Amino acid sequence: MAVEAVLGAGVGCYRDSVHMKAISDGLRGELEAIAAAKNIDISKADGSSSRGSAVPPTARYSTLQDLDAGRHTEIDMFSGALIKMGKELGIPTPYNEYTYHIIKALEEKNDGKFDYSGENELTCSR
Repeated sequence: MAVEAVLGAGVGCYRDSVHMKAISDGLRGELEAIAAAKNIDISKADGSSSRGSAVPPTARYSTLQDLDAGRHTEIDMFSGALIKMGKELGIPTPYNEYTYHIIKALEEKNDGKFDYSGENELTCSR
């Protein structure tokens, strides 16, 4: 998931934070709404994911690993695709839209876009 990548935290944050659970639930609700509208049964994927091996709370999903390494992520294939499908189906995807844009901004940061060292141009704060 991409949400822990925003925090730079391991997967234990989903267990330990009601806020992370709320965000995760919001993302999942959008996915479920789109899957239902497309007549996709995600219950089998749901069941198999809970039978996997135990993951330590320090584990870092691929999005966070990519950001840590300064690489671009797979966010376009995940949240980007859900946003597109949501627009086509008239289903709002605010959780995915926020997640998508914050991850893209973190990619830009890794690319050096926000390196203002030595720059004297003033900007207005908002």
